[in-house]
Amino acid sequence: MYEETLEEIYTFKALYEAFESINFNTGLDELSEKDFCANLNANLDELKNSILTNTYTPEPLKQIYIEKENDKKRPIAISSIKDKLVQKVLYNKLSVYFESLFSNRSYAYRKGKSIVKALNRVNNLLAQQYHFILKSDIKEFFDSINQNRLINLLKEYIKDENIIKLLALFIKNGSFCNIDYKKHILGIHQGNILSPLLSNIYLNSFDRYLETKNYEFIRYADDFVVLFKEEKQAKHCLLDIENFLCKIDLSLNKEKTYITNYQKGFVFLGVEFIGSQRNLKESSLQKILSKIKKLAYEKDFIKEANVLLESLKNYYFKILTKDCSDYILLKNSFLNSLTQKLISYKNQKTIIFKKDFKNLLKELNLSYIIDAHLIDDTIELIVSDVFNKSIDFSQTDKKLNQKAREYDKKFAQSSTLYISQAGSFIGINHNSFVLKMKNKIIKKFPKEKIKRIILEGQGISFSTDLIYYCAKNQISIDFIDHHSISYAQLISYKNIASKTALAQLEFYNSPRKLEIAKEIITSKTTNQLNYLKYLNKYHKNLTSYINQITKIIKLKIPKAQNTDELLGYEGIVSNIYYSCFKENFDFPFEARVTYKAKDLVNSSLNYAYAILYGKIQHYLVQAGLNLNISFLHAIDSNKPTLCFDMIEEFRTFIVDRTIISMFNKEEPLKIDSNGMLDKQSKILIIKNINEKLNSYTKWKKQSIKCENIIQHQCYHLARVVNNEDKKYNGFIGKY
Repeated sequence: MYEETLEEIYTFKALYEAFESINFNTGLDELSEKDFCANLNANLDELKNSILTNTYTPEPLKQIYIEKENDKKRPIAISSIKDKLVQKVLYNKLSVYFESLFSNRSYAYRKGKSIVKALNRVNNLLAQQYHFILKSDIKEFFDSINQNRLINLLKEYIKDENIIKLLALFIKNGSFCNIDYKKHILGIHQGNILSPLLSNIYLNSFDRYLETKNYEFIRYADDFVVLFKEEKQAKHCLLDIENFLCKIDLSLNKEKTYITNYQKGFVFLGVEFIGSQRNLKESSLQKILSKIKKLAYEKDFIKEANVLLESLKNYYFKILTKDCSDYILLKNSFLNSLTQKLISYKNQKTIIFKKDFKNLLKELNLSYIIDAHLIDDTIELIVSDVFNKSIDFSQTDKKLNQKAREYDKKFAQSSTLYISQAGSFIGINHNSFVLKMKNKIIKKFPKEKIKRIILEGQGISFSTDLIYYCAKNQISIDFIDHHSISYAQLISYKNIASKTALAQLEFYNSPRKLEIAKEIITSKTTNQLNYLKYLNKYHKNLTSYINQITKIIKLKIPKAQNTDELLGYEGIVSNIYYSCFKENFDFPFEARVTYKAKDLVNSSLNYAYAILYGKIQHYLVQAGLNLNISFLHAIDSNKPTLCFDMIEEFRTFIVDRTIISMFNKEEPLKIDSNGMLDKQSKILIIKNINEKLNSYTKWKKQSIKCENIIQHQCYHLARVVNNEDKKYNGFIGKY
């Protein structure tokens, strides 16, 4: 029983300490911090006396609404400054007492507890073979709490009735939304200082009930998971929970309640658990990426960057492993944004000398995201990169800093495992991928370096352990035939049967389908046009081709009435585009051949497209999109036609430019006696395409890795389908 009286709680010292720790958003009385501080001691004394003489009454709350992810609005109550002080004093005292009564499986609103610790507890249970999961949350929890039941519950723990009466005032206090008064007869106010504590008090009996049943659970406010070793236990538990919550006038949110297993996965506290993989929920990932992007435009850059670094360190990088794609994306995005800010400083001549840039970077807590022994090298790379890019980025094809290019090339060469020899076997041991031939180990590849495996041809075998590891770690396995056609891909399960896929089907049947198809074709043809303009600087005889394509893009494509018409215009532009190759380059090229090509140029292009195709498919699946629902190409249930759509806007920038450059540099590409690329040529093409994917380009006023742009576009398409982005904007590169 809590023994302290109202008189012992409300001292001048307690009120003053509370004043030091509250926020000063004005309530309905519009009394500001400045006004209250003008006579602080007198105001605190007056407030204390009104409480002790039972004349205190809180001001009605000011109610506002904030947007939620699902387009709904959450009501938030804002108290006056004096009411915040009264609540804060009560909270400081009561939270210490109730802390000892709470379950250690409850993680919200408690000192020493956190989302990270809750997620770590989930990881620990999964590691202990608790592989069946009941995921749920309580329906409209804060707004559904029975006030009388809560007050009676408080009476069981608090001796002084005056404290109970004071708590009841806050629980039952009404609110004004604009000029309309609303009585408060159900629930507790979100936004009140006391509400988090009161919510845990109300649900403590629920926690204790689950403990008596020996259920392994983790609760964070109204969101919880229960983990089991057998599926039938989960079904029994669900019935137990429904029955108990009914007794305390609560119920489960049916839409968010499901039983799943370790491999199928689940989402808890914004984190997606699938096997051993941990990724951020898409909306959470996009939110933090948006904050990182805005960093380049902050005036107080160092301060805001350090706040963001603190957030990355204390939350995101504690729940994500270093090799997971979301971790890498967040880290690279931060460094990209950092580079952009420094480029703007140099262009504006705010900072001029390299040493000053380095000193500025040393003010950042880079150790939060970069290993300490790599910080100096990272700073050196960033500053060198800034000076390379800021000299004149309006010129096309600027080279990246040499050190960065060397690193990117090294990474590109070592991250893809290519196997084509019949009779090969690829397996896995503790630390390596193992390539064998006739049971003899040919070579080992460190597991942590491989991000993609390409298997070409027939007669190649692999172990189920390899598949299991690749699926868990989001390493795609691409299957390519001898004609450079990508016919299959193994990727980790993620969100395929999601709400995004359902929205995609609805979108397909709407008039907006044509909008996306037009944007895809406009992007593809504009990239072809811009590449020809770039080449025309050196060949000087492409103007007529450029003019023909320009007319089609400006006059024909916008007026297309259907996708067949669009594809017709695309075909005309492509014929003009490839005619330039035939008539203006030294290498042998007659016409574009997409299947069973026997010449060197077409074979090289087809092989490079197959590599790009697999990369795009990987990110489309990550974005939760259905590969068989496309907007430009005709749907074929046997083909991932959405990949055919998305690859269009990247063909020229990623593949054509790379392959033409290889021919211009006279790299040793060869056709064998069967009219196919030889093995060394394929390895060379993989190397060059990977280097291109790992290179940086100027896009949307930022320096961004090409592969990250592909990922961005796939997620952008998903957001358009879900009506989160208004319009799809295709990718147009800088040449």
